[in-house]
Amino acid sequence: MQASPNSRICDRESKSLFISFCTLVCILYNKKLNLANIFLLLLKEKRVKNLYNNMCEFDSDFEGMKYFLDYDGSLHKSKYIKKYLNAENKIHSMR
Repeated sequence: MQASPNSRICDRESKSLFISFCTLVCILYNKKLNLANIFLLLLKEKRVKNLYNNMCEFDSDFEGMKYFLDYDGSLHKSKYIKKYLNAENKIHSMR
């Protein structure tokens, strides 16, 4: 079943905003970052995550993170993301 024209336009706009944000991050950090590193930056830096949510028009952090993971389903395999999340989990479990 094909998506409605309205749905296709919204999907294209969301993708364009997402790509624009990723490009902006690469420009601001003066590095060519892959999606895993940009996702990790969102997890680490609240200001970057807020910029992402505002720029891509997400209503919540969950919605923004979900879109990122839906865009690239292999992010959960990144050793850097796993390492960061495991370290965060240890910090929170010690409290």
